[in-house]
Amino acid sequence: MEYVTNLPKEDPSVATTSVHGLSFTYPVQYYDFHVYYYARNPKSNNESNQLRDKLLKDFPEEAANGSILVKKLPDDRVIGPHITQFWEADVRRPEVFIKVLSWFQLHHGNLSVLIHPQTGDDVEDHTNRAFWLGDKLPLILDSFPPESDGGIPEFGVRGGARIKPEDFDSHKTVL
Repeated sequence: MEYVTNLPKEDPSVATTSVHGLSFTYPVQYYDFHVYYYARNPKSNNESNQLRDKLLKDFPEEAANGSILVKKLPDDRVIGPHITQFWEADVRRPEVFIKVLSWFQLHHGNLSVLIHPQTGDDVEDHTNRAFWLGDKLPLILDSFPPESDGGIPEFGVRGGARIKPEDFDSHKTVL
């Protein structure tokens, strides 16, 4: 995935620390929003691009400071467990999550959006712990790494380590 927004190199904690002292219920560490579209369908592709542009326009501060990490596919490939193209917004601060969630509820249009926590259990997070806006799409669940991995992808670090849920809060992100 290509990062459209990034964590600030000087101080990544700006994007990862709640200004109100809020936290998600353990073991939830952050949330992913997957916005699905069909790259070979011009209407769907255009709607997806416009929605991503609107998200960045409507949340300029959060996009600039990395509180909303937006990633997109570098090409029209499909990567599992997803059955079609998508772009993604990741949010670690609870106060930003609720704003982004309500924004997507109002603006997703014809696009399906999978919203799921990151707890270290990929299958549960993408299925039983997830919710959808728009049509629910099937997922290819056998594309996940072995369940024994149990780690959460490091927030905002391309190819970052997978961190145990219990170590996530004390982990220092270094860019």
